[in-house]
Amino acid sequence: MENERIEKSNTELLKIELNNEGEYITLSADDPALFDKFVSGLKHISDLAGGLPDKIREIEKQYKGKNDFNSRMEKVIAISRENVGFSEEAVRVIDSIFGEDTVKKYFRSIYNEISDFLPDADCIIDFFEQITPPMEKLFNRKAETRELLSKTRMAKYQPQDHQRPRRNK
Repeated sequence: MENERIEKSNTELLKIELNNEGEYITLSADDPALFDKFVSGLKHISDLAGGLPDKIREIEKQYKGKNDFNSRMEKVIAISRENVGFSEEAVRVIDSIFGEDTVKKYFRSIYNEISDFLPDADCIIDFFEQITPPMEKLFNRKAETRELLSKTRMAKYQPQDHQRPRRNK
């Protein structure tokens, strides 16, 4: 019995180191879902962040004029819930794009000190500001490679190279 082995070549992997402890994520532009997950995830988090001030204003409006201790505490708790909800969803989205525990890896120094740390909106923005340039670079390289490979592949099949099949008489 004869065995054959094939290997995928030209697969470009990008390792992005996330902290000083050497933890990283690995991405491939050959994953067609990556770009979609990144863009839709970023948009989802942006939409959530954009709606947060309105939700907080609404809560403040509900408690306007209520200065007793219980009302002030309820207001703080309600605002905190909105912020926690945003952060939990943002962490879920980031981990769904880049892999499980990406957020924990990125904020490893904080998680080492505070095991139940939940990054706030500023931390999430910081993460995206750091991750976006390598992502853009990866996708731009993929587009350039795809265009080059397409031209190379198509050059093999020029119309003048093809002849009509001849019939034997």
